[in-house]
Amino acid sequence: MTTPRSLVSRLAVLQQVLAGAIILVFSASAIWLSARTLERQEHQFLSNAALQMARALEREWTEEPDLRLAAAAALEEDVPLGVRVDVLDEQGRQIQSTTTGPRTMGPSDTNESRVHLSRGAWVVVTASTRPQRDAIAALTMALLLTAVPLFIAVSLLSRAVARRALRPLSRMASEAERASEEGAVGPLKAPADPTEVGILAGSFNRLLARLQEMLRAEQNFTQDAAHELRTPLTVLSGELEYALSDHSLPARHRDGLQRAWEQVRAMSELVEALLLLRRTDPTAAEGRAEFVPVNLADLVRELAQDLRARSPEREKDLEISAADEVLVAGHAVLLASALRNLVTNALNFTQLGQAVRVTVCDRDGRSVVVVDDAGKGVLPEERDRIFDSFYRDAEARANHAGFGLGLPILRRVARAHGGDVNVFASDLGGARFELNLPAWAPRR
Repeated sequence: MTTPRSLVSRLAVLQQVLAGAIILVFSASAIWLSARTLERQEHQFLSNAALQMARALEREWTEEPDLRLAAAAALEEDVPLGVRVDVLDEQGRQIQSTTTGPRTMGPSDTNESRVHLSRGAWVVVTASTRPQRDAIAALTMALLLTAVPLFIAVSLLSRAVARRALRPLSRMASEAERASEEGAVGPLKAPADPTEVGILAGSFNRLLARLQEMLRAEQNFTQDAAHELRTPLTVLSGELEYALSDHSLPARHRDGLQRAWEQVRAMSELVEALLLLRRTDPTAAEGRAEFVPVNLADLVRELAQDLRARSPEREKDLEISAADEVLVAGHAVLLASALRNLVTNALNFTQLGQAVRVTVCDRDGRSVVVVDDAGKGVLPEERDRIFDSFYRDAEARANHAGFGLGLPILRRVARAHGGDVNVFASDLGGARFELNLPAWAPRR
C-alpha cells in the first residue's frame, strides 16, 4: 500500500510545478519575442539598405548611361557592413555585385530585400540569418543557465515555505495530540492564525468542548452510579451471608439464597470493575499524581504465588520467567489489577495441562510483560475487539463467566501509564499478550 504524502510535500511539489511552468513559459515567451524582434529589425535594416543603394544607383545612372559602370560606381560608395548587394538588369541578370556578404548560403540561410528602379533595374540586398540564430541560441543558453539554478533554489525553498505556511495546522495537531495525552482540551486557535485556519480552529474548539462535556457527563454518571450501588450491594451481600449461616434453613431455601448471593457478588464485582475503569481513564489526572516506581517482576511473582494457592491444580501449567528488577513509574494497585486480569485471562482460556508462560523483561528501553498460552488463541479479526468494554466472543459467552471488562481494564491501565497491550499468535500455539510500558527513569 502506498504511503500517503504529507501536505507539506504536496504543497512543495505544487510550488515546484508552478515555478517550473512559469520559468518555461517565461523562457519560451522571451525567446519567441526576441526572435520576432530580431527578424523585424533585420527586415527593416535590409529594406533601408536596399533603398539607400537604389538611390545611389539612380544618381550614378543619371550621370552615366551605362548601367554596368553606374552600378560599379554606386557599389564603390558606403555599402552597409555584413550584407551583399547585387545589381540586376530588367531580365534578372547580374550586372554588378559586392565582394562581401553571404555568397555560398542557400535561400533558407539568408534574408533579402529588393528595390525596383523605374528605369529597369533591380537592387538586391542579402544578409545571412546566422547572426540572428546565434543570438537566439545565446539567449536560450543564458535563460537555461539562469532557469536551472532558479528552479533548484525554488525546489529547496518550497518545502520551507510550505512548512511555514502550514505551521498553524502543525501547531493545532500538536496541541490536539497533547490534549489526547493529558486529557485537557484547550483552545486550538491562536491570535496570529490566518482567517481560514482560525475558522477551522474555532469549529474544532466547539466540537471538542461538546465532546468533552459529553465524556465528562458519561464518566460522572458511571462513577456516581457505581458508588451508589456499592453500599446497597455490600449490605445485601452481608445479609445473604448471614442468612446462609443459619443451618436450620431448609435446603430449597438455602439453594435460592446461595444463587442470590452469587448474583449479588457478580454485581459487586461489576461495580468495582466500573469504578476501576474510571480510575484507569488516561484522562484522569489524579491517577498520574500517584505514580511511584513499581517493580513489575515482584508484582508478577506475587500474583503467581496467589494464583497457585487458589488453583493448585494449575501450578505446573504456570511458568514464570522474570528478571530481578523491571521498574516502571505507575500506580501499584492498578498495575497489579491489570496483571491479574492478563494472567487470569490466559488461565481461563486454557485447559488443565496447557502451559501459560509469563515473561517479564526490559526491551529497548521499555518494560515488557509477555503472556503466552497454549490455548486456542485469538482470531485476527477479533484482536482489537476483545479490548472493547463488555465484548465477549461466542466461546467466552458459552463457556466462561464474566462481563468482558478484564482486557479493557488492562488496556486502559497500560495507556494510562504511557504504554499499550497487544495480542499476537504465540509459539505455544495459542495467544500472546504483550504489555509494554515506559521503563522507569529517575528524575534529574
